[in-house]
Amino acid sequence: MKAAAARTLLVTVLATALTGPVTTAAAAPRSPTRPQAPAAVQGRVLGWGLNEFGELGTGDATDRTSPDRVNGRFGLRASSARVGDFLITMNASGQVFTCGKGAEGELGTGKFTDHAWRPVKVRLPRGVRVRSAREGVHFAVAVTTSGQVLAWGAGGVGQLGNGHRVNRNAPVYVKLPRGVKVTAVSAFNDGAIALTSTGRVLAWGYNFSGELGDGKKASTDTPVWVLLPKHAKVTSIAAGVDHLLAVTSTGGMLAWGDNSDGQLGTGRTGGVSRVPVRVDLPRRIKVVSASAGQSHSLALTSAGKVLAWGDNSQGQLGTGKRQARNVPVFVHLPAVAHITSIAAGQYHSLALTRGGKMIGWGDDGFAQMGDGGFNDFLTPGPIAVPTNKVLAIGAGPMADDSVAIVDQFID
Repeated sequence: MKAAAARTLLVTVLATALTGPVTTAAAAPRSPTRPQAPAAVQGRVLGWGLNEFGELGTGDATDRTSPDRVNGRFGLRASSARVGDFLITMNASGQVFTCGKGAEGELGTGKFTDHAWRPVKVRLPRGVRVRSAREGVHFAVAVTTSGQVLAWGAGGVGQLGNGHRVNRNAPVYVKLPRGVKVTAVSAFNDGAIALTSTGRVLAWGYNFSGELGDGKKASTDTPVWVLLPKHAKVTSIAAGVDHLLAVTSTGGMLAWGDNSDGQLGTGRTGGVSRVPVRVDLPRRIKVVSASAGQSHSLALTSAGKVLAWGDNSQGQLGTGKRQARNVPVFVHLPAVAHITSIAAGQYHSLALTRGGKMIGWGDDGFAQMGDGGFNDFLTPGPIAVPTNKVLAIGAGPMADDSVAIVDQFID
């Protein structure tokens, strides 16, 4: 039986003026400068797959076997989003909205309330706008336009990074080292990582499988530096359930954490790595971005191809087989496909083509492929999204569902 509980998914932000009651506000460690709204394309949000907590924002808790509008009758528009037990989105104004499971404060509304079946507004500190947001298991993390980091939800193992280990139902500031500015964040099962403006990486939270990459075994409730190789500069980060990926300025890749299914891509299977190790990429291949599922990894190359490695029990590597791989192999994409974006779910994978079409492969047990069926895709196949053009895609390391942002919805 596949886990259907905690899941996580990428596509971010709404532009509706939905509100939710709040009782807890974050106190900024210093007065933030007046932020500017992040420039971002916006479109309608569609979701499909598992919907047991109302995380698809359709107003109910009924699974969707084909793409359906999130918050349809209110005209939701967003620039990116992720989904798991709850959906997290944000609009071009830097506001954040959530829906779904919320008993541990992960909806960020000031309440510990479960089952919000339509998007509600996260209680951000006054005047603060968000650049991007990610979802862990029962918590969320977001980077602001001023380079600070906010977190909310479950905090029992330090995943909020604020120096405490308690749940919070509204955003609190992560205790970054003095003078550090963050440009991107990602969340794993019970912790988070952050990319700084200087190309270094911070991590905090649970450290059972070496997720913090600091060479130690202890968990932490404040950020610590990941021990990158000498001279390595990171340009992009991604988080799976218990393994982490980083793309370097030279087009190489680093990985650390759990390696039980070969998801670190080093040619070995088993054990953990408590410091980053180099992913064994094919010769002369340069990577521009990465995404991670529960135990598999994806990388987008500079040529628009996709590499995959790790667990392949549901065909999530897209090779036509179910054989796990501990080094990156090329996904069997359609011959003419040029990929611009990738997103990994728990056991499935998604890709966006240059022409705005969406393809997927892997687990289809909850109709993650949007085809109304429940048969795994061992090689990439088209996802029938009712639109002229898909603008962005999303999933997450524990996601049994998929999301897309589109230019318009065609009935």
